[in-house]
Amino acid sequence: MSGTGHVVDAEPRCVTLRDAIATPFASVVPAEATEQPPRDEHVTAYTRGCLYDADGVRVDLSVRAGGIARDRAASSDPDILPREQRGGTWLTGRTLYLGAFMGSYGRFITEGLSRYWLKDAGTFDHVVAYPFLRDNGDLGIQDFHRYFAGLLGVPIGRLAILRSQTVFDEIVVPEQLWVSDLQVNAGMRDLYGRIRDRHAGGRPAGRIFLSRAPSPRLGNPAAVEEAFAAFGFRVLHPERLPIADQLALYANCEILAGLSGGGMHNCLFARPGLLTIEVGDRPARRRPAPVQRIANELAQVEARFIRFGEGTEAAIDPKTVRKRLRDTLGELPRRGPVVLLRLGRIIKRLRSGTAP
Repeated sequence: MSGTGHVVDAEPRCVTLRDAIATPFASVVPAEATEQPPRDEHVTAYTRGCLYDADGVRVDLSVRAGGIARDRAASSDPDILPREQRGGTWLTGRTLYLGAFMGSYGRFITEGLSRYWLKDAGTFDHVVAYPFLRDNGDLGIQDFHRYFAGLLGVPIGRLAILRSQTVFDEIVVPEQLWVSDLQVNAGMRDLYGRIRDRHAGGRPAGRIFLSRAPSPRLGNPAAVEEAFAAFGFRVLHPERLPIADQLALYANCEILAGLSGGGMHNCLFARPGLLTIEVGDRPARRRPAPVQRIANELAQVEARFIRFGEGTEAAIDPKTVRKRLRDTLGELPRRGPVVLLRLGRIIKRLRSGTAP
């Protein structure tokens, strides 16, 4: 089991505020954030937008911790909201605060979901969130957002983005339990367990390998797919499957493998003790990225990593992958599954009219 110390065992916090003020979301380049202390050079933007209590004091539990590790956005909300800047549109009833709404799958199932842990979320009249900087301020609710929210009882259909200053009759702020690439609260195990339990006990999924299209991160995923197919892995592109089907695969698989990135975060929905195998890419050459190391530790999986290498090419040596799989699994590769995989690709190209 991984034991790198990223999991914090502490009681999750939650505050209820009356007459709290939400300032609108804004993006600020570092040169304009003169009130901020010097940050690492990887910070390329500051964001503003958080809650202040009725006395104008910043509610730190509402602030997204950013600018950590490879995160490029840091918050720049002042400690005190000047009296002349208080006020805004009044919102009656009870409101649930969800922090930054993450549009991408990988960020949503880690940091994004970490404010969804309240078990009575369906009782709220309103749900509010801020846009995430990397989503260009857009709110794009996708099928996976709706599915996860439905499983956890969060009324995402009532979600509104905080683009103007708002004052709340009552707002509840659950702690963000996953802090960027830094740490995660052990309480998140319960949340992922609730999701896993809804999909466990189905048909055994065997060995699965999560792939993706070629990119500058990794230019030869097809060769990696063939290496895993030779050891009995079913090659999948998760974005082509309904999210419910994906979760059933992760909850019931024998081994979960994939390329570095958001796909491997799905170990969070697998059973503890599961063997996982991650294939590195250019951003993750020598070891998993910080967020994946946190996910591995929280999920309590037996995580193995295949190093990308030190060259400048955007391709990993398939021989290295096969050797590591042979050593890890104690098996020899088989030719038959590779032939079937190649045949399936040819049939798919013929059906789509794409030239080989």
